[in-house]
This record gives sequence, C-alpha cells and structure tokens, in this order.
Amino acid sequence: MQQQLPKKVYNDAWGDTRIGYEDKPVFQQRKKAAPRKENKFIGSIGSFLIIGAMCWGVYLVTSNGLNTAPLLKFPGPVHLAGAGVIVSIVSKFLG
Repeated sequence: MQQQLPKKVYNDAWGDTRIGYEDKPVFQQRKKAAPRKENKFIGSIGSFLIIGAMCWGVYLVTSNGLNTAPLLKFPGPVHLAGAGVIVSIVSKFLG
C-alpha cells in the first residue's frame, strides 16, 4: 500500500496558511454550449410549403396521365418545394 504525501502548506506574508495548488486531472469534461433555438413558426411554414408542393405535384402528375412536364413550369411544385427547403434552413438560424 502506497502512502500519500502530505499536502504542502505555505506561510505567506500575512501569516495565513494556505494549501498549495494541486494539479488538474488529465481528463476534463467539455462544457456544452447552449443549443441554438430555431424559430418553430417559420420552420412550420417551410414544412407546409414542402408538403403542399408534394400534394400539388402528385395532383399534376396523376391528372395529366403521368406526364411530368408540368412539374417544372415556373410557378410549379418543384419551385415551391425549393422555397420550402430554403425557408426551413433559414428558420434554423433565426431564433
């Protein structure tokens, strides 16, 4: 069994006795940063846009006899889904 060394005691100019500094342990747990809060309202708008674009796309494909050309017209579901993705990503940074 190994004996522990006594702690060093120092006398300072005022007559205080203080215990000396001890070494830090090798492993120190990291401090976790506070998680970012996302804006739920704007995120839900982005999700609504994506879901609406998927429903609109299914409607266009099934009503035109499985023709996919109307999906890519300018105010179409692909553009709406892209806008929804952008809004969802922006909501992660707003808070």
